Amino acid sequence: MSAATPPGSAEARRELACAVALASLEGIGPATVLACLRGCGTEEAWAAVVAGRATRIPALASALGRRSAREPGVEEHIARHAAAIDPGALLERHERAGQRVAAYGTPGYPERLVGDVAPPAVVFWQGSLGGLDRPTVAIVGTRNATRLGFETASRLAVELVDRGVSVVSGLALGIDGAAHRAVVERRGGGVPIGVVATGLESTYPRRHQRLHRQVAAAGLLLSESPIGSEPSRWRFPARNRIIAGLSDAVVVVESRSAGGSMLTAAEAVARDRTVLAVPGHPTSAAAAGTLDLIADGAVPVRDVTDVLVAIGLGGQKPIAGPGAAPLAVPGAPVSPLAASLLEHLDPNPMTLGELVLTSATGVDEASAALLELERAGLVTRSGAWFERARVVGRPSGPAVVR
Repeated sequence: MSAATPPGSAEARRELACAVALASLEGIGPATVLACLRGCGTEEAWAAVVAGRATRIPALASALGRRSAREPGVEEHIARHAAAIDPGALLERHERAGQRVAAYGTPGYPERLVGDVAPPAVVFWQGSLGGLDRPTVAIVGTRNATRLGFETASRLAVELVDRGVSVVSGLALGIDGAAHRAVVERRGGGVPIGVVATGLESTYPRRHQRLHRQVAAAGLLLSESPIGSEPSRWRFPARNRIIAGLSDAVVVVESRSAGGSMLTAAEAVARDRTVLAVPGHPTSAAAAGTLDLIADGAVPVRDVTDVLVAIGLGGQKPIAGPGAAPLAVPGAPVSPLAASLLEHLDPNPMTLGELVLTSATGVDEASAALLELERAGLVTRSGAWFERARVVGRPSGPAVVR
């Protein structure tokens, strides 16, 4: 769009509609649409596409030239597809679906992405962009997470939003979903920011349909893909660059040596964002990627303080929200099971797995008891380790059993 185009004018709306239409064409990617926006404008580019003269537009000629060598007639094929699209009607379809739309360089476009090295040409969103005005941290990781990985992602997410930080993720299965589920279920609320790889009207993975709605209602659900976009393989690494671009730091909780979260970490490095990783056992496949990141210089995450320090909020205290549950209630009575587990933590710190083996307690029961002890101020957690708290001003002794 030309800098001389008045925002909100009929011309500006046509440019936006044509940007959406271009983005909906198979084989026309975000970088090509962005080049059209920065060049002749999307209205002129769209007219050339419909007329079958797309190669006369430099940005389109570059993209289509690579395809035409292996796909003869690609320009004609795209022209036939474009002829069936009314850009204005397509834009209205998004708006009727409750989606907000903005193109690069227009009002409403997220400020965090304006200076990005590869900004999306068009963004579609539901919810509010207000969460992007806060500090932001991405929590990402493997789809095949361990129980401890789920717990770590959930706890970090809750502790971050309690300190006024917005949590970003790709809403994938595993670590991403655990982080955002913890945020939307947090009483008093936090701000989840979900970046998806399909159109906002569809849900991928399908089992996260409810989570998508919750994120849109509580925070922000954003995509660069228009209505009707399928979960094509290329869209997921493209989505990861937006996650990195919206975040002040990226935390990888668990990851194999290769995967989407490692790509997100690489995109963060390209944008000079801090990358943090939760350490894991050297023999665990789920820790292979995070250990690789730490070996390459990523900041190890022991607890939320490491993340807060990385984004310049070291020592930030929790923000009490309406109805928010207290993080700790020192001296509160605990159940007999929790009191029993507390005795096993003397004299050394232990992981959840070690505590389960030592106490012959089930994983679910031990997890619930540890959370109870943390809230009572009797146990502290550092990464994967739990240890008995040293309570200042109160003599050590047995826990009060309710």
